Amino acid sequence: MTKFAMMVTEKSLKILSTGKPGTVAERCEEVLRQVARNQMVLEMVFFLGEDEFGSGETVIHKECESFFGKALPMITVIAQKPFKSTLTAEVLYLRGDGTVEFHDDYLIIRSGKDKELITKGIRFPEKGDTACQAKAVFGRVGEILRDEGFKIDDIVRQWNYIDDITGVHDGVQNYQLFNDERSAFYAAADWENGYPAATGIGCSAGGVTVSVHAVRNAGRFSRPIDNPIQVPAHRYSGKVLEDGREKSKTTPKFERGRLLGDTVLISGTAAIKGESSSPSSDPRKQSEEAIEVIDSLVAPGNIHPGCKSFTPEALRVYIKREEQAETIINTLQKRWSDVPIHFLSADICRPELLLEIEGKGSIKRFLECCCTDAFEASEAQAGGAGRVELCEDLPCGGVTPSEENIRQVMSVVDIPVNVLVRPRGGDFVYDEKEIQATLESIRMCRHLGVNGVVIGALRKDGSIDMETMRRLMDAAQGMEITFHRAFDECADPFAALEDIISLRCDRLLTAGHAENVNDGKDTLKALNEKAAGRIIILAGSGVRPSNISDLESLTGISEFHSSSHGPDGRTDRRVVREMVTTVVY
Repeated sequence: MTKFAMMVTEKSLKILSTGKPGTVAERCEEVLRQVARNQMVLEMVFFLGEDEFGSGETVIHKECESFFGKALPMITVIAQKPFKSTLTAEVLYLRGDGTVEFHDDYLIIRSGKDKELITKGIRFPEKGDTACQAKAVFGRVGEILRDEGFKIDDIVRQWNYIDDITGVHDGVQNYQLFNDERSAFYAAADWENGYPAATGIGCSAGGVTVSVHAVRNAGRFSRPIDNPIQVPAHRYSGKVLEDGREKSKTTPKFERGRLLGDTVLISGTAAIKGESSSPSSDPRKQSEEAIEVIDSLVAPGNIHPGCKSFTPEALRVYIKREEQAETIINTLQKRWSDVPIHFLSADICRPELLLEIEGKGSIKRFLECCCTDAFEASEAQAGGAGRVELCEDLPCGGVTPSEENIRQVMSVVDIPVNVLVRPRGGDFVYDEKEIQATLESIRMCRHLGVNGVVIGALRKDGSIDMETMRRLMDAAQGMEITFHRAFDECADPFAALEDIISLRCDRLLTAGHAENVNDGKDTLKALNEKAAGRIIILAGSGVRPSNISDLESLTGISEFHSSSHGPDGRTDRRVVREMVTTVVY
């Protein structure tokens, strides 16, 4: 295995929604107010019910034009009614390096010599039946690819929305008509590196809509992911296919999942084992079976033998019957309680299936970047860090940053920001005046809406100051709490670990009771084993690209803390990128 060199720009996907009533315009305004204005928006996909789709699509486009002005991203509206909201949108942000060129129905991202293409939802509903519409859509996709110097098999992800997907036209199912046209379009490529990850799902209006994401020369750093408990869809036998117009039936040309750099693209997945659908008509049972299928697909060892972990980032769930939605939603939210999910009403290609799931996730390791200002925080986010720890005066070990500094950092990043709350450098034994100052800083952080605080206090004998910690934690209720490297000055690290766990801190930042992680790696391993999942061990101090893989393998720790400095002594996105990139090939 060798380290993977990332060739795809860093992007983030967020789910925005509103549950408020009102006109489409009012609801769209509410969703748009949630858009992070400090990030470049590449695309927004809105989901709206059939009864509002026609005029609503026009309204949404007008609202977006007014909101974004000259910075208008690609806008697509899909006729799928959201559950649990009155309007839902997915927004795709650019986080990493790259210049963006917007065209009428697609965009290009350039980063050095690398090039990506993303289309909006392309549709031609006036062209005729499903087959005619699909042919026209794929014709346009082909034009875009050729004009921009892409091959058809550079497509890595595709969304296929098909109006009346299980309907029959002249004795042929609409989904099969679509598959026949897709197969004809794909026939111009050899697909040696597998087909795209894809979703083929019903919508209630709009005809056939297709959106694609392509990466030039994608085979360099992308490969398909098979599911060991499913037959690849492109290898289905004739018994699961509806009759097509040709004597030889064509299969759905997609992979169950696809690894693109350190991103996992999860195709539309349902309760199918082998090539047979679940026999259960119970929505809870079928939901559990769909979860089992997803878990099998994204098991780290299945993604790649060198993969250590998989973190889902966002899921989209399609539900066939409204009366079964509550059961399905409750079952899936129980399994993925900390994952953003939105639920949509949509028909599914097999009549016996009650739900379908798609999504994306990451196999990059989790890195918290220690930053001192907004520039460094922006570099951390652009490089792929999962969280910022903000502090000032690093030479003394860090102290509480100013309110203005916190505000500036939170205005330029959308990843979580945890703030170090420490009244001074030196030791961690505090008098009452210093405790009061710390409490006031925690209250400030809470008022500013930061994700968490990083705190710690010791007694003179080197034990945890439990009384002071309880006071600080009471003030920090509702925020994440990290116990900082005061731990590394404790007299007994394992007794201190139990005390910190009893306080219910979320994580412990430590170098393994040492000056740096290289000296403390054996203790880090022992601490992680003793913690046994009761608290997150966050390894920090001396974590660099040169040692992070070995630390991960030796200690079993999955979260790391580093300043990720470049040659100028400041956080550098290129160093961050190297830190988070997982060994996959």
